[in-house]
Amino acid sequence: MARSIKKELAFLLLAVAVLAPGQASASKLEVTSKADTAIKPAQSKDWKNPKKYSRDIPVQFLSINDLHGNLSTTGTATLGQKSYSNAGTVARLAAYLDQAQKDFKKKNKQGTTFRVESGDIVGASPANSSLLQDESTMHALKAMKFTIGTLGNHEFDEGLGEFNRILLGKKPTKKYNSAEMAYPHQKSGIKLIVANVVRKSTGKVPYGWKPYTIKAVKAGKKKAKVGFIGILTTEMPTLTTKKNYSAFKYLDEAKTIAKYEKVLRKKGVKAIVVLAHKGVETVADSKGKLTTSGDSVKILKKLNKIDPKNTVDLMIAGHSHQYANAKVGKTRLVQALKYGQAYTDSIGYISPKTKDFVKGSLVSHVYPVLSAADDPKTKDNKTVAKIVADADKRVSAITKQKIATAQKAETITGRENNNASNENAVGDLVVDAQLSEANRQGFKADFAMTNGGGVRSGLAVGSDKSITCGAAMAVQPFGNSLQVLTMTGKQILAALNQQYDHYYLLVSGLHYVYTKDAAGKVKIVKVYVGEGEKTELSLTKTYRVVANEFIAGGGDHFTQFTAGKKVGILTGTDTETFISYLKQQTASGKQIASPALNRKVEISADQAAALEK
Repeated sequence: MARSIKKELAFLLLAVAVLAPGQASASKLEVTSKADTAIKPAQSKDWKNPKKYSRDIPVQFLSINDLHGNLSTTGTATLGQKSYSNAGTVARLAAYLDQAQKDFKKKNKQGTTFRVESGDIVGASPANSSLLQDESTMHALKAMKFTIGTLGNHEFDEGLGEFNRILLGKKPTKKYNSAEMAYPHQKSGIKLIVANVVRKSTGKVPYGWKPYTIKAVKAGKKKAKVGFIGILTTEMPTLTTKKNYSAFKYLDEAKTIAKYEKVLRKKGVKAIVVLAHKGVETVADSKGKLTTSGDSVKILKKLNKIDPKNTVDLMIAGHSHQYANAKVGKTRLVQALKYGQAYTDSIGYISPKTKDFVKGSLVSHVYPVLSAADDPKTKDNKTVAKIVADADKRVSAITKQKIATAQKAETITGRENNNASNENAVGDLVVDAQLSEANRQGFKADFAMTNGGGVRSGLAVGSDKSITCGAAMAVQPFGNSLQVLTMTGKQILAALNQQYDHYYLLVSGLHYVYTKDAAGKVKIVKVYVGEGEKTELSLTKTYRVVANEFIAGGGDHFTQFTAGKKVGILTGTDTETFISYLKQQTASGKQIASPALNRKVEISADQAAALEK
């Protein structure tokens, strides 16, 4: 008996000894970060010497994420601690991708380049893409030679069926505007892969898409394979409307990667890239110390706990619109901002013997897409520029219509210029428009609320103070329906509090004061109805609230709106409502101006105590 117990103890100790290293490495997985300072591949100092890898196969991955149909948009691109103004446009992005590939091929004559994207290439798009059902964006991506991609949440905006249509270049299944109906429909050339989205009815990936793809690479007689796995965030029920997400199941990201990574390994594929629409960010503190965090880091840590032997070499992230360049354990992790303002360039060497990247050979960088003013030597890609010019021309009859006049010849700023309370001028205009339109249609609404992420840009104003239809559409591109709900004051207060757990709200018809404790936790002190401080929100009274269909269905974690009772639906979408409001204001002799940002006001603890007496 004693001998049997000793044997069992010896077996258990052996099991612990075998399992412990993998588990320990997963829990203590090192995350290292870097800040990119070079603006072009030729300036980067840490690329490996190709001569050292003459027996191996050179591979390059050029990637983008979260383009959102921004063909012409520019903005500030901040990579680590360095910022570049007026970055972006697909014509310049195309030129930079070409430069990066040329630089790679110059040093690696037998190298293979893959151009890939990690979701949200379309959706919430400016007019020269959205009015053409984002087909102009697909034309641009094809011209840029993107061949592999995965789903983002915005590919669901008009239903996955519509996205699949534009992916395949088929004719529209319903009537849109004349510009879209006349637009040439062509295959994008992008192979869509997504592993963790399956139909509830069949358990299969929809539309014949595959969970992964395998691509052969070679250099002379040397051969190997690269595997790509596509992953979408499992937060879909909070990111789109129920009608768009409810037919599908969203499987655990790390478990799904582990499953298909093993499948690839069994097929002899050990060089593995994950295209993941999950966020990540690399930031520097006041002393310049870099840290990288976010869902993609958590997924990689979980993956290494599930399967310490996995051979995932590179994860290209998306969704959070941030800069990231890091290494989580043995896996490179990158993300290139948004809207084509930057791109990632990853280069490594695969051993024809091991079929995996040579240890330490894979290096990643994120580079900005500089403006012509900052880099006049880089010329726009003519083919892509032509696609954009053609799109502009086709939609110009709609977009160039003057609909309003501004008080000043300057952009009315949006979420890029939020104040400390997460309020912005154009966002306040949007909810003012929704409240006004609801009452014009006879709903007798008290408040309007919308999610901050639904207001996509500032409102551009011309030098003559004109506001065009295209500028307004860029602000509110979704075309969501607007619902009127009855909610108690208690439910409204709860909804206001929910924004401090997840995302922020924009409000009209009410304002409030709040305070923060030492840990930064927010406490809403008083909520007032209308202007001034005469009327407080009654927790027992029922009010009417205008909300778009997204948050009315609990989107962005605003579950309190689902407790409201639907009174009715406004005629016209949120896009049409905003355009109509601007027209009405100008027709009544009012110029469009930035509202005062005073709907969410922080007060001191002493002021809060005095108010609560």
